[in-house]
Amino acid sequence: MPIHEYLDKVLVTYTTGQFYDEVKKAKAEFFDRTGKVAEGSEKFEGQMRAFLDWYLFDRPTDKAQLCPVKLFVIDKKTELQNEEKEVFEKLADSIHSLFELQKVRNTDVYLKDLVSGEKYIVEESEINQGFTKGDVFESRLLKYRDRLVFGGSFVFHPRECRSFILKQIKQVRYLDDHHKLKLFQRLSAMKLKTDQY
Repeated sequence: MPIHEYLDKVLVTYTTGQFYDEVKKAKAEFFDRTGKVAEGSEKFEGQMRAFLDWYLFDRPTDKAQLCPVKLFVIDKKTELQNEEKEVFEKLADSIHSLFELQKVRNTDVYLKDLVSGEKYIVEESEINQGFTKGDVFESRLLKYRDRLVFGGSFVFHPRECRSFILKQIKQVRYLDDHHKLKLFQRLSAMKLKTDQY
């Protein structure tokens, strides 16, 4: 099963029924932090992907205080086959960060995590076009079937902002994920403002 089908199961479970009002509240929170674009704008689809990424992987639900991907494993533990359970557990252990593109070789994308300093290879990536060495972008790496794949959201930052971004990262590098996420969202809001000029 493709990775998006696993994520769709989580999305359907935690955006409908009893979670309908919560997802509306979450959307307002997200757009308040990152800025909002008009629904017909060319940036709208990318911003909605960023919202869904945040909602599934970062935002704790009001009741359980766990993000939907982690909560899904708990709520569905008796229904999931062992292989499915392992997939969801690995998805919950994603790497959300600011990355710098080192190189693209054939379909392999080489990255450096600017927060941790770790280097990663996204092998046989379906997303390998349009990258340029030195690109700085926010994204999420998902662990899927013994390899890394890109999540659905990318925020590319202007190259001339690299030194500013590195200074901002130094301030949160050793803090918890909450502080890093706030930085990512602040940078995303700044990027959106520059796009709207």
